[in-house]
Amino acid sequence: MTASQYSHFRSVAELRAGVLVWQIVSPILIVFGTVGNVLSIIVLSSRKFNRWSSSVYLLGLAVADLCALYIGLLRQWIKYSFDSDIRHIHPVLCKVHWWLMYTCADVPVWILTAITVERLISTLCPYKSKAICTKNRAKIVLIMIVSLALAINSHLLYGFGKLEITIANETTIVIPCAPLTDAYEQFFGKVWTWIDLCKYSLIPFALLSTGNICIIYKLLSSSRKVKTQVAPTTSQTQASSGNERTSNMTILLVCLNFVFIACTAPVCIYFIGEPYWIPKDVPRNIQLQDPWWALVNMLMYINNSANFILYCLTGSRFRESVKKLVCKDTYSGDVTTTGVGNTINSRSAAM
Repeated sequence: MTASQYSHFRSVAELRAGVLVWQIVSPILIVFGTVGNVLSIIVLSSRKFNRWSSSVYLLGLAVADLCALYIGLLRQWIKYSFDSDIRHIHPVLCKVHWWLMYTCADVPVWILTAITVERLISTLCPYKSKAICTKNRAKIVLIMIVSLALAINSHLLYGFGKLEITIANETTIVIPCAPLTDAYEQFFGKVWTWIDLCKYSLIPFALLSTGNICIIYKLLSSSRKVKTQVAPTTSQTQASSGNERTSNMTILLVCLNFVFIACTAPVCIYFIGEPYWIPKDVPRNIQLQDPWWALVNMLMYINNSANFILYCLTGSRFRESVKKLVCKDTYSGDVTTTGVGNTINSRSAAM
């Protein structure tokens, strides 16, 4: 079978373009994401940043993003570049890789949601937030997110494996990694894709949008109250200034949420439409060369690679710490801790 036999699906040039996207873009995202997430882990683990509950989520987010890149994207790059698939090495690797891949995709999304919820609590209940948003509770929430993601995706452990099919002339066909039953294949193709769309994209985005609207409304209300004061006190002026800075970060957070949905929704939508717009006579290995399949995956992995940029854009102290870490000779001396709390809170708002 050659690609030219399936010109009703994609031309040979289009299929080749899809493979090139995997071969060229994947290592760029892996290298960039590795450097950015490792720097994030180093900086956020320092004493200047590890006092706040937000740092727990951000560290977890960086680790989860690294896992997503190496468990998901690295496997794809190796497969398309060297024609070797880790899932085909052993049936156990087939099961475990499917399970971990979906788990690593879910965890960063829900960590992002947890950070937004924490920021909402800090905005609506500023006096109680220190007691509510503690590092220990953040660790518990992080453990719950990982545990639930592992549990929800655990059906992949028994749904996938090595499939042996005996045809009429008693010839046995072995598929190294595939759904083990027709019923599970139907579930995975037409039911699980909708569940995945909800848990990976729609529900988190709804929570993020709702939280952002509440935060913006609260900040605008506080700003109007300060402006109505004839002669605001010093504390009110400081509160107004702080609200203004937080408001700017909150607006950025809303924009980032739209970027998030733009990066994650296409791959879910592709899965949903796959049984309907891809001809059934097209083999799986040809389907996976679809350039649209490559593009929606690159968008998804950009979401795991770009958080370092977001940290730098929303935190001046984070930028200073990175510069000091990377250019020790140029940036000597300690970075002052003044305003580090605001930097972390700004990052939370930007998430």
